[in-house]
Amino acid sequence: MSISQKKEEAEAVLDSAEMTLETFGETGKKAHELKAKVSELEQQLQDPDSERKLNQLIEEIRDLMEEVQDEPGGDPMMGEPQNGGLGGGPPPEDDMPPM
Repeated sequence: MSISQKKEEAEAVLDSAEMTLETFGETGKKAHELKAKVSELEQQLQDPDSERKLNQLIEEIRDLMEEVQDEPGGDPMMGEPQNGGLGGGPPPEDDMPPM
């Protein structure tokens, strides 16, 4: 893969990372790590050292995006009750429909 193709991939990953931060919030340790890596990748795109460095940052950002999404309290859009709201968790096993 050429450096220009790797730069295009890096730009797509940056867009995804920014959307992840908007969706899941910018608080928390992993989110801060992700923001730092995003900044580092943005700088690297301005003057890339090597295709290998770009690839390394892309992989690190992808991993951090998954970790941000998996953090507790991560997705406010999923409609999960917070602070003991209505619902209170999954239904008891007795109320589960047959599969």
